Amino acid sequence: MAAATCDESGFGTAFGRLFQLPAHRRSLVASLLLWTVVACDDPSPLTPSDILLNPRLASEVLSQWSPHVGIHLTGEAQAAYQDAVSALQAAGRLRSVRLEIRRSLSSADPTYRAISGTGIEILGLISNEFLFSPNIEQEIDQIFAAFPEIRHFQIGNEVTTILPNSGPTITIGQYMVLFRRVYDHVQSRHPGRAKLLTQSIYGSGLHGPEELQSMVNMGLMDLDPQHVIIAINIYDLGHAGQYTGILGGSLRGFRVWVTESGIRNPDLHASWVREEYPRIRNLLRAERVYWYVMWGEDSGPDTDFSLIKNPRNAPDYWKSPLFKLLTGTE
Repeated sequence: MAAATCDESGFGTAFGRLFQLPAHRRSLVASLLLWTVVACDDPSPLTPSDILLNPRLASEVLSQWSPHVGIHLTGEAQAAYQDAVSALQAAGRLRSVRLEIRRSLSSADPTYRAISGTGIEILGLISNEFLFSPNIEQEIDQIFAAFPEIRHFQIGNEVTTILPNSGPTITIGQYMVLFRRVYDHVQSRHPGRAKLLTQSIYGSGLHGPEELQSMVNMGLMDLDPQHVIIAINIYDLGHAGQYTGILGGSLRGFRVWVTESGIRNPDLHASWVREEYPRIRNLLRAERVYWYVMWGEDSGPDTDFSLIKNPRNAPDYWKSPLFKLLTGTE
């Protein structure tokens, strides 16, 4: 059993191994719990009151914020999403959202239209279910036709860690063959149409760096970095330094986006942004950091990642301390 040690941020390691991860990666929680957390001498994380009442601290949070957020499409949150996106946009705190494109999603979906109608840039996450299509190229053609406003598409998400054992699974080698097919098809049939993001590598622990190295070994470097962006999901920065050799070496010409991050505790959201976002940028070269989710349901394992809750009460939905700080609202 390895023991955790305090790093230069204090908050990052000591708390990064304490918080629970989103529901879609429950299978990896056990491995994270093997770490022993030790106490650091650094001050405790700042409370929302500490930040909201201190203009300097508030300014530090705002300066580190990355204006990108994930949104789970659901009709019951339509009005709240539209209001929240507009409020963040008006404050200059939101430039893009990450939405999952599933087979069941239509471009006429009211919630999708409410969000896209705000003019926000959309990162389209092509769901893992498409990875098992015998004609992925035809699927891409149909998606491109249905969502012409989307210019960035991510091909799958954590494909080796969140697919249930009861259904079809895919190895990283199989994924790379499929990703190359999609890349070649887009460059030949849709040149200049969109940039592609790799599946989001699971960034906590050693799995992510090892998987990224496998992708390099399987031909990722052969693709044009003008058309491909490396995607990483990271909630625990304890091993983030393991990426520096790959991202600063073999993949130094590729851009990096962190497509999920955050902490499950509304009282620590602002501290996470203030302390961990700069580390993410420094260690991973991340141009963008997407906060995991705007709304992760009002109950259940993802709820406390949420920037808003109780969307059915729109416009009087609950707003997290971080959301209030970002929008300048009480």
